[in-house]
Amino acid sequence: MHLRMGIKLPVEGEASAGADVSVAATRSGRVEDTPVDIWVRVAARRGTSTAVVTSRTVDGVFDPRTGSGNLAVGVDRKRILTEGLDLQRSRNIDVSCNAHLQRCENVVLSQSARLSAVATGTALVAEGNYSSASLDFSNVVRVEQKVTRKMNVTAALAAPFKRDRQASLSLSYAFNW
Repeated sequence: MHLRMGIKLPVEGEASAGADVSVAATRSGRVEDTPVDIWVRVAARRGTSTAVVTSRTVDGVFDPRTGSGNLAVGVDRKRILTEGLDLQRSRNIDVSCNAHLQRCENVVLSQSARLSAVATGTALVAEGNYSSASLDFSNVVRVEQKVTRKMNVTAALAAPFKRDRQASLSLSYAFNW
């Protein structure tokens, strides 16, 4: 059983907080685990009726049993460049910490840019990530093509500037039921 409880404040944007409570039991009915996660979300959006829309989010979750927590902060900016081109840029930082160990285990910095041709449904996407846990920088370049309203084809090249780069081609189809 899983229960999500929380409050949402009546402010501009979004501000909410609460707790997720779960109960797991054996077939005999003995309770095995009762995890509780505390979460918070704050989001704001500016420029919804202009050529530039900026969204900012802060998400956090904390597990008091393990002392582990995660905080994610992000900024997303969408801009109409011309009548036929849109540009979307995203920057995020994600920090994972443990209160019992009194240290942060991982910081992930990520950034992406998407240039979209509105008329054709074609997008050129570049993404980059850095993880402090693995001391690794990863990047991906991909071309996305919308074939139909529910079907996309994606060609991607991971680690394009390294010798061990990997190419992939994927087809996705979405349906509702």
